[in-house]
Amino acid sequence: MCHCDWLWLLWCISVPGSVWGLAADNGRGTCQMMGKPVSGSIYQAGDVVIGGLFPIHVGAPLPEQEFKSIEANATCTIFHQRAYRWLQTMIFAVQEINRDPALLPNVTLGYLVADTCEAEGTTLGAALAMVTGQEASVGGTDCSLTPGVSSIIGDPRSSSSIVVAQTLGPFHFPMVSYFATCACLSDTRKYPSFFRTVPSDAFQIRGMAMLLRRLGWVFVGLVSGDDDYGKFGVQLLLKELQGSGVCFAYSEVIPKIHSQRRLRQIVDTIRGSSANVVVTFTTETDVHALLEEVVRQNVTDKQWIATEAWITSAALSVPKFLPALAGTIGFALRKADIPGLGPFLTRLRPDGDYQKSDPFLKDFWEDMFGCSLGLDLKVNTSSMRQCSGSEVIGSENKFNINMDKVLWGGGSGDKLVDFLSYSDTMGIILSIFSVSGTLLTAGAFVTFLYYRHTALVNEIE
Repeated sequence: MCHCDWLWLLWCISVPGSVWGLAADNGRGTCQMMGKPVSGSIYQAGDVVIGGLFPIHVGAPLPEQEFKSIEANATCTIFHQRAYRWLQTMIFAVQEINRDPALLPNVTLGYLVADTCEAEGTTLGAALAMVTGQEASVGGTDCSLTPGVSSIIGDPRSSSSIVVAQTLGPFHFPMVSYFATCACLSDTRKYPSFFRTVPSDAFQIRGMAMLLRRLGWVFVGLVSGDDDYGKFGVQLLLKELQGSGVCFAYSEVIPKIHSQRRLRQIVDTIRGSSANVVVTFTTETDVHALLEEVVRQNVTDKQWIATEAWITSAALSVPKFLPALAGTIGFALRKADIPGLGPFLTRLRPDGDYQKSDPFLKDFWEDMFGCSLGLDLKVNTSSMRQCSGSEVIGSENKFNINMDKVLWGGGSGDKLVDFLSYSDTMGIILSIFSVSGTLLTAGAFVTFLYYRHTALVNEIE
């Protein structure tokens, strides 16, 4: 059996809500898709098609594991604006390449981008659907098909990237992640065709260890996610800090399913510990669930150390979390301005049959403007007003999607608090030194003016 056959088999097994079977067709077998994956996708034809994996939604439906029925209308839940901007940025890059005849002459790039719903199973299903094709009916009894994409951009999560890389790696299928930083992915023997445009966590962990030692924080707490990103990050940090004198008061793990009881236990441990520094190795989704409980218990006396996964997240840089996160220190990827990207992002409009060209635009528009787009208002009519479709994204060609009040280096926004207050101990000390220095300088100047005609001053001159 060829490689494509194995990929088809893997895809049939892994995709939630998708079933393939053989049906009679004039004596010939035809492979037909009886169920579709839950994730949506956007397709643009081209001579070479590039795949893209983006967690446009958070919270994939649980897979049907009893194999007794096909779950109908299974959809992912919470819309993720940040990932949607990533998706649009990939589309922008493809269009810029096609626009420049010097880059790929006589070749047009296409794209097939899919929603992964931030779950390993859904991500693998979307990746295999890209590789094997998504047609509803495929001729032939072996269900084989030439791969639909030449490479895959993604996934942003380390755990999902590992799953996809392990599956497609034996076939030397290239994938390039834009946000998966787990140091484990640097193993070229396990992941021979995996590449990324971001540095490994190994560099971030060295910086984090240096930060703890330099600031004298030798008794800290540790919170991680129940995934490869959190587990490998914690292992490397513990190894890096061996013999440094830094000790951990506790090590808590945020479960994949955010149980309120378990989150309450974690925050109880953080609040009751004498360790005032909390080091985190979690994704944005996990830390958001944790901070909800932190705010509920009003824990505001902890110093948080963040990773690149959430330090610049707009969803966390909101006034609700400010009392708990003020003063947070984190490691972020270097920011760069991309010419033309702002106007490209603000071009989005729900015009015409936008649901076919972009199935995510409706969720984006409703999430951004807090209204209901479309004529069908049977759901949530009491809490959602009607969108006009003429709402404006950003201003002055700057893309400002719900950035709110972004903290410490996470972007632009009004500064809500000062870095140092006059009511703080250090602020009082520095103020006294400043006033004392000013008075001494003024006194010396007045003395010089008073005795400027004396012999002492004249001799010095």
